[in-house]
Amino acid sequence: MDRIDWHERLGFVSRSPRWALAHKFPAEKAITVVKNIDIQVGRTGALTPVAKLEPVSVGGVVVQNATLHNADEIARLGVRVGDTVRIQRAGDVIPEVLGVLKEKRPRYSKPYHFSMKCPCPLHTVVVRETTATGEERALSRCSGELACPYQKIERLEHFASRRAFDIGEKQQNITHHYV
Repeated sequence: MDRIDWHERLGFVSRSPRWALAHKFPAEKAITVVKNIDIQVGRTGALTPVAKLEPVSVGGVVVQNATLHNADEIARLGVRVGDTVRIQRAGDVIPEVLGVLKEKRPRYSKPYHFSMKCPCPLHTVVVRETTATGEERALSRCSGELACPYQKIERLEHFASRRAFDIGEKQQNITHHYV
C-alpha cells in the first residue's frame, strides 16, 4: 500500500503490517558433480555426511560442499560418488543436494554405504539413536564420546566460540610492566 495515510487505518497483525507484502524469490539451483562423500563428526558425536562437489556458483556464492543430512537421506536420494546432482542453498544459506540426474550417472559408480565405524583414529562403533518407544531415528552417533579425538576438537571449538564462552575480539587497554 503506497498511501501512508492508509497505513494506520489498516494497522498491524502481531508484528506484520497489513499494508505490506513480502515476496521471497525461489532459491537458485545449480548442477554439479559429487567428487566424494565425507563424514563430519560433531561435538556430540553426531555423524553428518557431506558431499564434496565440483565448485559451482549458486546465488553468487561458490559452493564446494553440501549437506546430505544422514544415511537415510543418502539412501532416499540414491547419491553416489561421481553422480551429477542438482543443488540449492536452503534458505539461501546452507547448500543441500536436491536430487541426482541418473541419466548422467557414470557406469563405474557404486551405492554409498554409511560406515558403522567412526572415521576417527579410534574407529569406534557407530550407533543409531532410538526414540523413547524404541524406534530407530535417522541420527547416527560415534560411541567414542570423551575418547573420540574428533569430538574433542569440536567440543573445544564450541567452548571457545562466541555463543558458548564468548571470547570477544575486543582488547582491553592493559599496561604491561616489564622488569
